[in-house]
Amino acid sequence: MTGKMWRAILLAGVLGLLLVGGATFLYITSYLDNPCNYSESPFRITISKGMTINEVARLLQSKGVIRNAREFAVFCELSGKSIPAGEYVIPPRLRPGELANAFCPRHLALRRVTIPEGSTLRDVAAILRQRLGIPESETLALCHDASFASQLGVKASSLEGYLFPETYYFGPGASVRKVVATMVREFFQVVMPILNKSGHNRQMTLHQIVTIASLIEKETAVGRERPLIAAVIYNRLRRNMPLQLDPSVIYGLKDFDGNLTRKDLKTDTEYNTYTRRGLPPGPICSPSRESIWAAVNPADADFLYFVSMNNGYHIFSRTAAEHARAVRRYQKRLTRRRGRR
Repeated sequence: MTGKMWRAILLAGVLGLLLVGGATFLYITSYLDNPCNYSESPFRITISKGMTINEVARLLQSKGVIRNAREFAVFCELSGKSIPAGEYVIPPRLRPGELANAFCPRHLALRRVTIPEGSTLRDVAAILRQRLGIPESETLALCHDASFASQLGVKASSLEGYLFPETYYFGPGASVRKVVATMVREFFQVVMPILNKSGHNRQMTLHQIVTIASLIEKETAVGRERPLIAAVIYNRLRRNMPLQLDPSVIYGLKDFDGNLTRKDLKTDTEYNTYTRRGLPPGPICSPSRESIWAAVNPADADFLYFVSMNNGYHIFSRTAAEHARAVRRYQKRLTRRRGRR
């Protein structure tokens, strides 16, 4: 083979390499500069612990996040990118480098946790188990830790009443201490401005106010009735009359089956406001903002009694005789005296 032929072969090889290299360069440039998908909505992706980069890539392809699993896996391996375990909300139309970097704390999916007004600690514990996977026993143990309550500024033996009812958002894996502390901080952010603005009775401690608010919360869902319920409670306390509030009695029962009986009303517990005078030892639920406001702003009324009209509303009375007439009118079954109900 002549030198001329060798030069031609060499030139052809060089040109081939240049073409292949150029095509490869253009392919890589196009891959890196274009979105992995053209979706208009974000993706919710859960990366399990121990997944390899190839497994992650196949998952992303199955969810429509990327078009080619092999290409993305090779890119991550060559660039040294790792995908940590977690639940993420990934924005759409990211380029490969942006997508690999998107699996970070900033894009961890937040889980919505709603604590309804009037929830007890047991209710909250059940919600946290369902929404965040926190064992109920863990939540209850922490909420009954007086030293932890003290660290959060709560002067009580438990956090009953201090986990403010609101909608919260927590990342997966949020600790029970963080979750509970967030709810207590929200409580103080809501309650303290109310106390400062209302000029409430300074003889009442915060714990007593929250206790009264929790009783109001359990007695009525009607906004305009809450200050009236508060007035009844304060009027009875001033006269040293037993409060006779069924929700408090129920809270003190260990195995309440939904039917409050005469025997229950006579069963003495710390929370039985029929057998004991004064306030129960603490809140019976997490009161709403409106109930807290009513607790420090009771109506200017001399009512001592109220009874349910069986439609969500109550009739308020000043005397025992008025109350007895209201009971006869609105209570269909009077096999036992139900007090204020």
